[in-house]
Amino acid sequence: MTHLEDSVFLQGVKGTRQAIEYVQQMRDTLNGHASTPLKTSTKWDGAPAIFIGADPTDGKFFVAKKGLFNKTPLVYKSLSEIDQASELPGELKTKFKLAFTSYQNAGIKNVIQGDFLFDSQDLKKETIEGEEVVTFHPNTIVYAIPYASPLGKKVIKSKMGIVWHTTYNGNTIDSLTASYGVKMPVVGNDVFQVDAMYTDVSGSASFTAKESAELSKKLTTIGTLFRAVSAKAFSTMSQPEISRFVLTYTNSFIRTPQKITGARAAVGFVHYMTEYFKKEMDKRKTPKGKDGVKLVMVPIMKMLTQIPKPQLVAMFELYFLLQESKQILIAKLNSSGFTKTFLKTSDGYKVTGQEGWVAIDHLGTGAVKIVDRLEFSYANFSPEIIKGWQSSTRN
Repeated sequence: MTHLEDSVFLQGVKGTRQAIEYVQQMRDTLNGHASTPLKTSTKWDGAPAIFIGADPTDGKFFVAKKGLFNKTPLVYKSLSEIDQASELPGELKTKFKLAFTSYQNAGIKNVIQGDFLFDSQDLKKETIEGEEVVTFHPNTIVYAIPYASPLGKKVIKSKMGIVWHTTYNGNTIDSLTASYGVKMPVVGNDVFQVDAMYTDVSGSASFTAKESAELSKKLTTIGTLFRAVSAKAFSTMSQPEISRFVLTYTNSFIRTPQKITGARAAVGFVHYMTEYFKKEMDKRKTPKGKDGVKLVMVPIMKMLTQIPKPQLVAMFELYFLLQESKQILIAKLNSSGFTKTFLKTSDGYKVTGQEGWVAIDHLGTGAVKIVDRLEFSYANFSPEIIKGWQSSTRN
């Protein structure tokens, strides 16, 4: 699954057009004007991942983690199998047994995937920003729900919480194919389960006229730039031997505080490539080694320099404008959740947004990530942020 703006360099004309359409459809959805609202899945920061359902080969109910897709699938079809699994730590055995007993009689005919949010031992009553809340901290983000609210009372009484997001169908485990969305199983009142599909539960995620106009203006410029780039230029930049370099290069922008123009980025990329191969050449001490580097370098640099400079500039401008458009969507979507989200530090809590969203095409099989990459990178890699497995909320 690709970040929205990366489609420009990874997926050619088709992928870039689809990324633009996602932004247009999300704008129309948040304006309330979409004839068919764009399906969007919330990226919950749950852990660990879990798969449950019926083994298509024998119909028996199972729970599994990502070992489901091993060459020899690793599944657990009874509580005793979970207990005897040496590869499962004790905490995970507890969660898997809770899921097994809660869902084994739910009549699930296919396989569904989700992420654990909590079991009862993970819940904590706290006061954050003057409000009494119940929190759970499965991974990086701390989720907080008003303690006295109906939802808070539901969570407090639950033995486990889980968010479902993907359905798999197939005649065997190794032939399973994924589609986004889950028909929610029917379970007892002591299970808190969430559908990851985005819903504006607060009624607040609707664009104002000013916000809609700002995004529409960006989309107009994006359309002009898109038409200015040839299919050949898109195809060249999406070649694996080039796209792997351009993604490393653009990732370096994430923590750059100053705004970078398309022109500066285009010139910088050519320089970046030239310097990369120069360093690789300098590492080789023999003519044969240097010739090996040249063998890789010459065709790549030839392809790159054949792209007209105005088109290369336009592609980077597209990248930045899609990124800016995405941030407008993220800011609005962040206002619609039914939980508050925080990062935990040694000095207390820091407000953050959701991990992100996934925009899904009308077939339910293609998608792009809509993620605040700067915030996401900071939260995941900063030593200042206490993760769920480090926190006192994890008993």
